[in-house]
Formats: sequence, C-alpha cells, structure tokens
Amino acid sequence: MISVALALARGGFRLDVDFETSARRVALFGESGAGKTTVLDVIAGLVRPDSGRLAVSGRVLLDTEAGIELPPR
Repeated sequence: MISVALALARGGFRLDVDFETSARRVALFGESGAGKTTVLDVIAGLVRPDSGRLAVSGRVLLDTEAGIELPPR
C-alpha cells in the first residue's frame, strides 16, 4: 500500500496530489509539464513538497506536519 498526499508550488506551477493504492504497479500519465516526474521525485525523497504525507506499507516516510522526513536510501 502506498499513500501519497502532497502539495508543491514552484513559480507559476502548482501540484496537488492525493492518492492511495495497494496495486503492485501504478502508472502516472498526463500532459508534458503536468508533474509526473515531480511526484516521482517526491516519492524518491529527492524533492521536498511544501506540505504532504507519504507512507509505504504503513511506514511513514514523510509527514511535514509531524516533522518526519526520512532521508532517501
């Protein structure tokens, strides 16, 4: 199970994502510039969102409100 809720603003770009799935495979699709790579960068721990929460199999990797931000490995 992966749970992703994040918000990020950079210049005129605003990204607001919220999804949860237990699927073994997930596909992100959309137009160029929609934020697909940014979502993956946040999940990988390469980009910190302005606010958000990320949990994988019940383990919280990022929770900006609680001050949790595990480093990427």
